[in-house]
Amino acid sequence: MFQLLVLFITLSLGSVAIADPSQSTGEDGFQRCAACHLPGGEGIPGAFPPLKGRIASIASSDEGRAYLVAVVNVGLMGSITVNGMPYMGVMPAQGSNYDAGGISELLNYSVQVIDKENASTDWKPFSAAEVESILESESATNSQGTARLREALLAQHPELR
Repeated sequence: MFQLLVLFITLSLGSVAIADPSQSTGEDGFQRCAACHLPGGEGIPGAFPPLKGRIASIASSDEGRAYLVAVVNVGLMGSITVNGMPYMGVMPAQGSNYDAGGISELLNYSVQVIDKENASTDWKPFSAAEVESILESESATNSQGTARLREALLAQHPELR
């Protein structure tokens, strides 16, 4: 029953107002994320995984960067485990809300503000051109593709489990 409630809330939040892709998406855009992952990115154990303490590490590899872009763009569905905690739900696609520049701003905010304690000094911010290139690669065109990117990321970087 709890999982159905989480799914309903997640799907409902995914359809709130459609953002203008030209809007500033740093802090303003993160408000959409904060609805589930909370304003500080802590997440809700068992319902919504944390971004804080993880997203900077994920964004430090090419595989992780492609995965993060896919998660924002086409979402993620199914069972995942984060820091030993199982999650079963849906991350709604946000690609209709943000263009490549908006996705890059949103991910940069997430790393540079939400997970700044874990961002390395040589971390390279996402650019709109990089995000566009990832989107054009079609490595993940749906949530199942995003799940495959996650599996490949964890195979390459098991420390992110």
